[in-house]
Amino acid sequence: MNIRKNIILSILTLVCGLSFGQTATELRISELIEKLNWETIPIDCNYTLVLKEYDSIANELVEIGKQANEQLLNQLPNPEKSIGIHIILTRINDSSIYEKVGLGTKYIYQNCDELIGWHHVYNGIVWEWFEEKGQTISESELKKLTEYWKSKLTGNGELTLDDSEAIFSSLTESDNEKYPCIDNRNYENNSVNINIQELYSLLGKSNKSKEINNVMNRLGNDSIHSYYKDSYFINYDTDGLSFKFKKDSTLYCVFLEKEYKGTFWNGITLKDKKKKIRNKIKPAKSEKFGGGMENYWYTEPKFQIQFYSDDRIKYIMFNK
Repeated sequence: MNIRKNIILSILTLVCGLSFGQTATELRISELIEKLNWETIPIDCNYTLVLKEYDSIANELVEIGKQANEQLLNQLPNPEKSIGIHIILTRINDSSIYEKVGLGTKYIYQNCDELIGWHHVYNGIVWEWFEEKGQTISESELKKLTEYWKSKLTGNGELTLDDSEAIFSSLTESDNEKYPCIDNRNYENNSVNINIQELYSLLGKSNKSKEINNVMNRLGNDSIHSYYKDSYFINYDTDGLSFKFKKDSTLYCVFLEKEYKGTFWNGITLKDKKKKIRNKIKPAKSEKFGGGMENYWYTEPKFQIQFYSDDRIKYIMFNK
């Protein structure tokens, strides 16, 4: 009789333990979702804005997996949590898309070169950042986002989202209507006579120095200035050159993109792909991140190369 009681008690203990485990998981999911907001979307700024994966709240929800889908879906209409949930749901349920897609950014300018904010694009959904408002999502994008995930997780999955190319084309058209630009600047690529040694020698100098002004005068009058809390950029997009200055106006970093026609160390050109560059000079460190992109870091001389998912160079950055 005692043996039978012990067996029953063991079964009851096991059942209660399992039930408690499920309830605890659901409670933990609820606690984590409660903490989600705009601040839990980790976006780093170097030259471009990059989505990172170091947020512990998002990572724990991704680790829990599809068991979190229902509660995440229920909270999607909340604007403060919507984009964070969209990214988490993509990581859990769309791994093939997640491996390919990164964070897209389109800057918003008024009066041709006055940066007032930017559009972010991730897996077919757009939201904005403005200095006065912070991050926001429009009602139409929120509705699109909610309907997409409801269709995918609880419906027939027929709803699809536009690809990034179509979205950026639409954003460009919309921004041009909202912020018309009458631009009389002369757009020419004058970078061929600006070599890497000269650019490197500018690091640490003030933007008022004669050396920096000499280079910028040779590049022309087509620069765009972008200001942030702790730094600002002077970009020459036609020349594939961007200069990042600290708040005290000393030059901190220089970025090169595909339009740059000058020389670079070790025979590297902006047309080279990842394998060719690795054969020329092996990086000291590498790191892969969202959208299949990768960074290479070098120490002598000190520079970084960021690659697209198809192994093309996105930019080369060097600093001291």
